[in-house]
Amino acid sequence: MKLPYVISTVLLLSILFTSISLKAQQNEDLLNLLIKKNVLSQQEADSIRADQAIKAQAKKDKENQHGITIGSRALQISGLAQVRYQGFEQSGVNNAFDLHRIRLDVRGDVTDSWSYDIYTEYGGTGVKLVDAWASYKVGSYLKFTAGQFKVPFSLESLISDQQLEFIDRSQVVEALVGRSKDVIGNQNARDIGIQISGSFAKLDDFNLFDYSFGVFNGAGYDVTTDNNNHKDLGGRFTVHPIKNLSVSADFYNGVGNYGTPAKNQTRNRGGFDARYVVGGLSLQAEYDKGTDGTIKRDGWFGQAAYFVVPKKLQLAAKYDTYDPNKAVTTDRTKIYTAGANYYFNDWTRITVDYLDRREETATQLKNNILEVQLQVTF
Repeated sequence: MKLPYVISTVLLLSILFTSISLKAQQNEDLLNLLIKKNVLSQQEADSIRADQAIKAQAKKDKENQHGITIGSRALQISGLAQVRYQGFEQSGVNNAFDLHRIRLDVRGDVTDSWSYDIYTEYGGTGVKLVDAWASYKVGSYLKFTAGQFKVPFSLESLISDQQLEFIDRSQVVEALVGRSKDVIGNQNARDIGIQISGSFAKLDDFNLFDYSFGVFNGAGYDVTTDNNNHKDLGGRFTVHPIKNLSVSADFYNGVGNYGTPAKNQTRNRGGFDARYVVGGLSLQAEYDKGTDGTIKRDGWFGQAAYFVVPKKLQLAAKYDTYDPNKAVTTDRTKIYTAGANYYFNDWTRITVDYLDRREETATQLKNNILEVQLQVTF
């Protein structure tokens, strides 16, 4: 290596380090001067210093986050892999490994106002487009979103797959929010449409209210055309009475093309939910009801999860009940789930759930399930 290059590099680093040190010293000198002139009290100055230290640490933590970021905010790439094993007690059903979810997310902020997201799923029948939207943010109180995205209904549905405390969502959510048991088929709770959303009435470091309202095709996701001329409406309103507590009500009014033979029929939903997190404890409950044609359905669940070892071992329990037809008195199903999550780090965890299933029938089925899932994110 040539000596002039070494000298130039050392000189450049010295100037950079000196400028950073001088800036920090100037801030400190300014605070001391304001104290001396009685503009600030010692307590106020200490508060400013503490705030600066917190912001500096937050910036450092953000810069050190695991993940791939290309082009700063403009292009951010992340992914999710969930490999699952299911052991079935029911005879005739084979135990098996499967790729529960394999997904790649590409998103970014083009400007302070414009952002986008393209979320794809792999495996199974091939590549499928999950999310594809663009949004324009006027402020925290108003954002416009257009494209394909989650319908604003059901807290458990809106929680991302990698953040769920359990491997599976509840029966009522799978049946009424465009998932595996909905009359319109599994749409991953997504649809194509437009939406306005936002938060307002800020109190300290959180907003008192959140809202979302959208107009959708009602035909599901990754489709090229609508299957009926009706447009569906969905909305959600959330109140945060205190920090880390959310209480919400939501609705969905629409028409779906389903049945045998398929025809346009009513597909309406309504519900409310709540979630509270304090320390290592999280509590959540949700009730949803729906009308499909002439059939009325409803269900609810309640769950609790607690980190017995902070950031490492979480134990969870859930009660989940669903009635697929309220006119029938012997078709309700109850599921008691006991689960455990072990976090190897912030990006890798293993989940073990045991589902004790009970039906309102004269003869109980032996259909309990043991599930184990390894999750890796980046």
